[in-house]
Amino acid sequence: MKPFDRVQSWHLVVILGLAAACGSSAMGGGIAGTSAVVGSISGFGSVIVNGIEFDTSSATVTIDGSPAAVSDLELGMVATVRGSVDPGGLRGVAQSVISDDLLEGPLETVDLPTMTFTVLSQQVVADTATVFDPMPLQSLPPGEFVQVSGFLDATGRIRATRVERKLPDVEIEVKGYIQQLDATARSFKINALTVDFAAALIEGAPPGGLQIGLFVDVESAGPPTGGVMTAIGVDVLDPSLKTEPGDGLKVEGFITAIVSATEVVVNGSQRVRTTSDTRFERGGPGDLVLDAQVDVTGAADADGALVATEVEFLGAGLP
Repeated sequence: MKPFDRVQSWHLVVILGLAAACGSSAMGGGIAGTSAVVGSISGFGSVIVNGIEFDTSSATVTIDGSPAAVSDLELGMVATVRGSVDPGGLRGVAQSVISDDLLEGPLETVDLPTMTFTVLSQQVVADTATVFDPMPLQSLPPGEFVQVSGFLDATGRIRATRVERKLPDVEIEVKGYIQQLDATARSFKINALTVDFAAALIEGAPPGGLQIGLFVDVESAGPPTGGVMTAIGVDVLDPSLKTEPGDGLKVEGFITAIVSATEVVVNGSQRVRTTSDTRFERGGPGDLVLDAQVDVTGAADADGALVATEVEFLGAGLP
């Protein structure tokens, strides 16, 4: 199974100012100082994530749990960049870059008018910003193996940032939240997919074993049969970011839960709290609805919630 330190690159697009002697600060929609930036790669020179261009000349790179080179990074990959950001918030120096995907397996169905498709019974939503490599969606027939990077929305759909055609010997893998756990049958669901874990190696589970709501990485030796995936491994992951009070945070993603009129959850795990001082761009407090795409800047509270100084709406999202 894959190492735990890749977990932070799954669902969040975050700029996190870590507590350090040099400090960090929220500045004009960004942060400066020792930081971690998590998001899809939008350019190179060395690597650009969330509008910040990082010098990667001395960075270590890990892709899918294995050591890699900077040249192995591709547009649309979701990456965690750790390092420092200069006071202007546009450039930084990376110490490490970690990237991983959400889904690997054969295409099952494709709906070109809506730019949606399914892999391992997971619905994937693409848009004009999604990177397809090396061919567009209309050239990918059912049965082709693909690797999908992106973020989960409120209904568990994957909002794809990159879709890459792979050879058929790619591993079968899906990440998501456990639903409908049946401890007797040794099965659970990830959206429409049933996972049989009777013979699987379980790693990272709490003392009580697998539980509904845990985020897991499931691997299989072959495609599902009749909607059932036989797992060879289930790795329980922690998608939350570990923060200290006052850490700078910048989170881009989709609202996946509404806690109250002043608190939402972004990308499945990051709580975001607004106040009377929060600034809104391209929308207002009433637009904080499920599947709204947002970019939130602020700082971590003592309970780990992001107290927002600014919320920018990036798109209307899907109903």
